[in-house]
Amino acid sequence: MLTITLFVILSEAKNLMFLLNFSPDVLYQIKYVFPLNMEKEQFYLIDKKLRAKYGNPSRYVKPYLADGVAVRRNGDIEIKLLAPWVSWSMYLTYTHKPLESQALNSDNYYLNKTLSKPSKGL
Repeated sequence: MLTITLFVILSEAKNLMFLLNFSPDVLYQIKYVFPLNMEKEQFYLIDKKLRAKYGNPSRYVKPYLADGVAVRRNGDIEIKLLAPWVSWSMYLTYTHKPLESQALNSDNYYLNKTLSKPSKGL
């Protein structure tokens, strides 16, 4: 069960992109990519909307001379808003943590199986 990432650009929404991460049968992460200017007011706008819907973040760092981060939990879903300090993009990620863990463990199993040395020599 390998993890596959799809990169999609929405034609209707100018400059909005999103990534879908899923194992062959389960979607475990959605990442939205927003354009961002250097003043970071979009970070505050999106964070305000997330506060109204999900409450205050468990971790919050203002985007001033550092990466702006706001992390919330809603059940098994982690909602993370990230605005890197020097970047023209901002990321809003919804991750189902138990399914992400399963997918990463599955990927590690296949990676180790593929890279392991054969038990018998040539």
